[in-house]
Amino acid sequence: MRYVNQLRSIVLMASLMIGAWPSPSDALQVTQLDFTSGAGNWDWRYGHVVDRLFAQDGSITMGSYQSMSDIVGPITPGRKTFSLFTSGFNGAPAPSATINGTSMTVDLSSLYFGWTRGGEMHAWNIGGIAKGLFNPETLEFCLTWDHLFRDRPTSDLPTYFLQGKVILAGLPIGSVPVGAVPITTTAVLFGTGLAMLMAVWRRKGVTQHGQAVPSS
Repeated sequence: MRYVNQLRSIVLMASLMIGAWPSPSDALQVTQLDFTSGAGNWDWRYGHVVDRLFAQDGSITMGSYQSMSDIVGPITPGRKTFSLFTSGFNGAPAPSATINGTSMTVDLSSLYFGWTRGGEMHAWNIGGIAKGLFNPETLEFCLTWDHLFRDRPTSDLPTYFLQGKVILAGLPIGSVPVGAVPITTTAVLFGTGLAMLMAVWRRKGVTQHGQAVPSS
């Protein structure tokens, strides 16, 4: 758990460092998260597959569920096809995001990892309430969240990381709401994302390999 706490401390410290960033006066309506990097510390037989999926460029749509080919391209290392998708299987709502200045919260409780083989399918909920940082000048974000499986000890809490850019309603893709961002603020956000990745990888390295968990 100390690595999860360290990860949260990194986010808190970075939030204080960039607290002077200007905040838009109008509410920002997030329609999509375009991510370019991500990772998880799910140390079991499919942990490396989850990392491969998050390492791809992908997008998560707000307000609606997405099928197994919509978030990222599925991968088929053998006879099984692995993918990420969102669903209301567990009663969770479709993804949604709120932005408060330079802080960002995204409900990813409907996020699933799964595999299919012929007519067989297995899925695991890996979502949670993701929190992190948002740069209102470049639309960049970095997020982290935990997911507790019912039969896994709290000392082996899976942690996930995601980084990319926000798509806002009414704003053309690739454009930003204000002028160019100072180098210092971009460096802080990039450094925070890198620190999150390092914390996840470090925790993965010291966690013993677990067994496959049942769907939850």
